[in-house]
Amino acid sequence: LRQEFLKAKDYMEKIKKEKDDKKPARDLKMEILAKVLSGEIFALFTVQRATEIMTALRLQQEFGFKMILDGAAESYLLIDEIKKSGVPVIIHPTMIRSYGETKNVSLETAAKLKEAGIMIALQSGYEGYVPKTRIVLFEAAIANANGLSFEDALATITIDAAKILGVDNRIGSLEAGKDADIVLFDGNPFEYTSHVCTVIINGKIVKENCF
Repeated sequence: LRQEFLKAKDYMEKIKKEKDDKKPARDLKMEILAKVLSGEIFALFTVQRATEIMTALRLQQEFGFKMILDGAAESYLLIDEIKKSGVPVIIHPTMIRSYGETKNVSLETAAKLKEAGIMIALQSGYEGYVPKTRIVLFEAAIANANGLSFEDALATITIDAAKILGVDNRIGSLEAGKDADIVLFDGNPFEYTSHVCTVIINGKIVKENCF
């Protein structure tokens, strides 16, 4: 991967220096990596083990691009390093299966990273053998039951997730001017016994009454 970034860096320099008739042939792969290096777009690194996370952090430090860590099963082992980098983390589902590269997962990862001041969001994950995604609301509930406050757990799947993706000016919280996509429950949304009562999409009620 480091070699590819070096190639992209060289590609960018040639594009800037060479005249039109001497510029290198267009390379879409290099163009995307060049956009990462210039900060136009961010890179999402799906890494689970501590060694992989450290490799990603070293690459980010060397090349200075914007990065998001994804998965990060062993991120709780590198809290100081991640915090120093300022890189946000989209954590694996709280109840992810613990085997292979995720064998060292912890139910307390979200709480530990949040306590350290690291920006986090919670993903729904994907079960390839079924296949299906997990219910992110319940994953947040389990994080809440393992040290993360209710407010912070809710933020991992709403406003903090929007901030990490750079779309918090439009979604993620209830504020004037934002997209009015809202779900109302008849109880704690983290309780499986709670029911959805109202669904609002783009400011219009599309479902009303508990069901």
